[in-house]
Amino acid sequence: MTSTEHTELVRLGAQYLRAYSDGDAVSLYRLADAWGASDLCAATCEVALAVIDATTGPRGIDAVYDAFHRR
Repeated sequence: MTSTEHTELVRLGAQYLRAYSDGDAVSLYRLADAWGASDLCAATCEVALAVIDATTGPRGIDAVYDAFHRR
């Protein structure tokens, strides 16, 4: 993956998730063509982490981890 700045990754992730939720195949194809799969994965993760932090605070990722790893 190239050295893409954090704000650029968040912007890209938001565009990707918007196109995905809208079912916009053309935009998804264009984003995938312009960026690599690893950049799109990183961007989507950055958006997910930003949402988790904004909604649950700095320990939010621990809550998400615990929710999926309960025994």
